[in-house]
Amino acid sequence: MGTEDDVTPVARPGRPYDRSRDAQILAVTLDALAEREYEHVTIDAVAQRAGRAKTTLYRRWPTKVDLVLAAVEAAGRPPEADELPDEGTLRADLLAVVDSPWLGGPERRLAIFTGLTSAARSSDRLADAVRTTVTEPYVAVYRALLQRAVDRGQVAAELAPRVPLLAQVIPAMSGHRLGATGEPAGREFFVSVVDQVVLPALAHPPGPATPA
Repeated sequence: MGTEDDVTPVARPGRPYDRSRDAQILAVTLDALAEREYEHVTIDAVAQRAGRAKTTLYRRWPTKVDLVLAAVEAAGRPPEADELPDEGTLRADLLAVVDSPWLGGPERRLAIFTGLTSAARSSDRLADAVRTTVTEPYVAVYRALLQRAVDRGQVAAELAPRVPLLAQVIPAMSGHRLGATGEPAGREFFVSVVDQVVLPALAHPPGPATPA
């Protein structure tokens, strides 16, 4: 699944590239993704917004895919992946992940993720980056929180087998909403998923087996 964005132009000789403003350019790239669909983000517009010559950006990132990949990698991974929130209840812990200040807080972060989801449809490279940098770390965070709740007795031990599947629900529902309705998943949507899907699934033990 390639696009013209994946085609690397022939490199041209020139002065050594000044990397001192890379962080600013990559932050501007994420801002652009938060504000509009990937298809409408251009290197030229990012360069203008960052106050840099577009030729400078093309020397560093020959294609839009290269630029967006660099922005994703520069963002790192959610801080909750290194230190789980501990707010006293499972619900509060799950919502602490939703409300994390990472990438400028929930509103900006969710807008960026919406842009990245759109971008992933255009490039296998971007799809892989979104999966490894965003989706998989969040699944791991939710799984760790759910398992900790089981270990602490906040969730019945017999419901532990549900943890791996439920850890995928919140990230998966976000992607499903965007694909099914074209609308981004805001904070209210995530709260609904936590309250109406995840927590109810952990509140009731399995029923008796259905007779064959």
